[in-house]
Amino acid sequence: MKKYTTLLCLFFASFLFHQTANAQFGSMLKKAKQKITKKVEEKASSAIEESTTSSNTSSTSNANEYSDEEFKKELAKKYPNDKEKQDFYFKKYKEYQQKQAAEKEALLAKEKSKGKVVSEIPSPIESSEENKFKDNQIYVLNRTKFKKIPAYNGGFSDKMELSGYYHLSQYFVRNPSSHFDSNPGDIYEGFSIEYNPVTYQLNAFFSPEQKRYGVVPEHYRKSADKGNIQFQFGMGGGPEWTNANVLLLEPGVLLIGAEVYHKNDNEGHKWMNNAQPKQFVIAAKDPEKIKKYYKNVQLTEQTTFSLFEELRNDSERDALAKVKMPAKGNLNSSLIGIATKGLTAYYSKTSMKNLKQYVTSNRWSIVKHKVSGIPLYQWAVGAVVQKNSDGQCMLQQFILRRDYRGGGNYGEAYFNGISRTGGAPYGAYCKCDIK
Repeated sequence: MKKYTTLLCLFFASFLFHQTANAQFGSMLKKAKQKITKKVEEKASSAIEESTTSSNTSSTSNANEYSDEEFKKELAKKYPNDKEKQDFYFKKYKEYQQKQAAEKEALLAKEKSKGKVVSEIPSPIESSEENKFKDNQIYVLNRTKFKKIPAYNGGFSDKMELSGYYHLSQYFVRNPSSHFDSNPGDIYEGFSIEYNPVTYQLNAFFSPEQKRYGVVPEHYRKSADKGNIQFQFGMGGGPEWTNANVLLLEPGVLLIGAEVYHKNDNEGHKWMNNAQPKQFVIAAKDPEKIKKYYKNVQLTEQTTFSLFEELRNDSERDALAKVKMPAKGNLNSSLIGIATKGLTAYYSKTSMKNLKQYVTSNRWSIVKHKVSGIPLYQWAVGAVVQKNSDGQCMLQQFILRRDYRGGGNYGEAYFNGISRTGGAPYGAYCKCDIK
């Protein structure tokens, strides 16, 4: 037993020693990485900006380089009596150093390749022809390469005239997958829409291969049939924007990023998160139409809010039309008088009133004591059209009840209030003349 205990202690001691050694080596690698990164990044910056001479770059590199001798001295301090461990960690350090340098040099080579350095992506509407990006040319923006993709006009059309080629008020970009990606990102100045009015689905082609999927939400589809089209972009292979709301401002003109909400009936619609129209993107079949809305906050806001008010009204009318009265129950004829009297008295105490009601239950339901099983009461339900003080109507469920008297007998039925637990369609707004 003593022998095994001694071996176990030696095992844990060795384990802790190697853990500590690895931690110390990791710290040294971190320091080395910082110096290597600084060295190569300065070389990359010099190559892009062409602001320093080759001699200056060389001297800077030498000043920041972590020399082999310095690293060996550090290892000798950490492991003064273990030459084998010093050699092992020095080998690991050199492998690590070579990997870091190779990655940074690959980035440097990418940035030194043919390309025009730009400080920002200009607006295709505001820029002159000389300042606009040229098709298939490489641009370097913030040390990332982009390629200007030729405009793609698919020649699509549909009866609602949403399909077609749209110019953009600002370029869209698709970034490379990573900083070390050998393929550049893409720059687009427009896209082609292919819309299907039957399925309310569309594709926005930025090239024959790059496209985004879009769809008109179900509650806005009747409005789309009338030409007031709001759709939502989803996933796809185009530029990096997803789930963007798009509104047709007028035939052939789109507002991309139309995020609004209805605050209340007095103030109407508002921009989500206090955003402003100038932050959004305008797309148009005719570039001159972009200028009509681009940076014209008042016109864009007025048009957008008016169209969304129509969308809201159409959606609400459609939702009201879908709410139907439930079927009458077998108990209705004997209980309708009790229900009507109880509902009238209930609503007379409020600013609302009951327009129409009847019983929907076919039989009484019994509630029994959980322990004894003795009946407590019976209940039945019905539907009532409730008119609120603002003139809107709602479909509610009411309850009728009769209490158990013993001997298998129940008392007279009476109105027992409005149910707040009834499922759909109860609790929903409805037409006041609902059938």
